[in-house]
Amino acid sequence: TRTLLPDARSREWNKAWADYLAGMPDNYSAISPADLNVALVDKPPFLLDVREAGEVEADGFIEGAVNIPVRDVLKNLDKLPAQDQAIVVYCASGHRGGLAMAALQMLGYSDVRNLGGGLGAWKKAELPVATGKPADPVAGEAPKVNETMFAKLDAFLSGLPDGFATIKAADLNVALVDKPPFVLDVRSAEELTADGYIEGSVNIPLKELFTRLSELPADKAAPMVVLCKSGHRGAIAMMALAMNGYTDVRNLGGGIGAWIAAELPVVK
Repeated sequence: TRTLLPDARSREWNKAWADYLAGMPDNYSAISPADLNVALVDKPPFLLDVREAGEVEADGFIEGAVNIPVRDVLKNLDKLPAQDQAIVVYCASGHRGGLAMAALQMLGYSDVRNLGGGLGAWKKAELPVATGKPADPVAGEAPKVNETMFAKLDAFLSGLPDGFATIKAADLNVALVDKPPFVLDVRSAEELTADGYIEGSVNIPLKELFTRLSELPADKAAPMVVLCKSGHRGAIAMMALAMNGYTDVRNLGGGIGAWIAAELPVVK
């Protein structure tokens, strides 16, 4: 094994994220409620609910799901299926699901998707929700994964703050007047044309992010808010940036969809 100097480790970590983002599929490993509903009949994936236990109790869960809160997911790899088995992660809105999905994919899980819009979108589609307590996960054997990468990813998820590094549309609207953060929109140019964008935001599509870091603030401590359509891509971008030295990055909860739903202004 090689002994890497700290800056060499940072470069390799940066490259790992650059390769991961550039190689994402066109759907960014998201699955819609309708498609998940079909899959649960045809070929059920392992359902991983990464919300807090209190949320599960209050809002219900998708039948058959196992609940492991996002901060504890990587500490419980022995409770997940094999790395080549189908897993669908979900949370309340898609943000935490995106974080857990990215972490698992980077550790070698090859068939992990995130429920776009989370349980909120599932309920909005009028799909069934179970109540009570999900079945306890069954322990097996944890896979062998890259130890350095595991340690970094687990430290990130374990250290997520209250609110999980999100910001609400209303709070961002206030911040844009009082103390504007750098707003990074990681949607495609076509999406900006179709749905509009927040005035003053900078557009860098997610797959291009790590080839265009020079367009972000030079000060890695500068406040930054990332957004996408629903929160899924924004979560992944926020995680990638936060794990590469940007210290004040949040994701717009619900993405531009939540911003528009709150009747806040967009430029078209």
